This record gives sequence, C-alpha cells and structure tokens, in this order.
Amino acid sequence: MLRPILVSVLLAFPLAAQAGDMVLKDIKAQNGVQLSKDELNRLMPNAKVTNYITGGSRWWTNEPDGKVVAYSDVGRGMKKLMTPATAQGTWHIGKIGTYCVALEWPRRTEKWCRYIFRIGGKYYGVKSVDDGDEIALEFEFSK
Repeated sequence: MLRPILVSVLLAFPLAAQAGDMVLKDIKAQNGVQLSKDELNRLMPNAKVTNYITGGSRWWTNEPDGKVVAYSDVGRGMKKLMTPATAQGTWHIGKIGTYCVALEWPRRTEKWCRYIFRIGGKYYGVKSVDDGDEIALEFEFSK
C-alpha cells in the first residue's frame, strides 16, 4: 500500500531533487565555469535551446528580437502528450548575468532566470549560486 503513496508524492514534486540529479555543488566539484554576462550575450542570440527536465524536454530558438516559440514533449502525469505543447514567450539576459525566459503555455505561465554553468560541452542552469543543493537543469545551446 505504500507504493501508490510514494508514486503520488514523486509525481507531485517533479522538480524536487531525486537520486542522480545534478546540483550546484556537483557542478562546482567538476570545476564548472559560470558564464559571464558578456559570454551569455554572445551565446544566446539565435541559439537553438534544448532544456532537459523531469519527464522530457523542451526546445526553442532565441530570436534576436527577444521572442521564442517553445515546444514540449513533457508528459503530464503518467501519460505523454499526443502532440507537443507550444508556448509563445520571450528571453533576455538579466542585469546580474542570468538567462531569463518567460513562456505562456496553454495551461500555465512559466517565468525563470538561471545562472548558466559549463562543464566541458554541457550546460547547466541554476536559480541560485549560493545554495549548493540547488537543482541544476541541463541545457544544450547550438547555433
């Protein structure tokens, strides 16, 4: 009987740290390099972005005018969407050197800013550079 409760708890908190998730202290332990505001300003315009999150991925292109059209294959609950969800949105580089995105999905609004770190050819975004247990979301940026 405990198993259904555990599954419900895990589904209710999909962004909570789970075994194997990368966190900020892992990035620092692997000598991850935080991208500066100037580096973000060079990397982000026209970048094709893929963001890997619990349950799937989302992707978009950072248009030079600050707009994005995002697509998602992230499942809802235990079912995958039959067709990808689409969101209109914007992106910008924050004053403190963060990559910021706002998306209007059909059922919710999503707004966030992340500090971007690079480890080799991989990128990770975190909300805070002060909390070592902050979950790091994986990103791919390409041109």
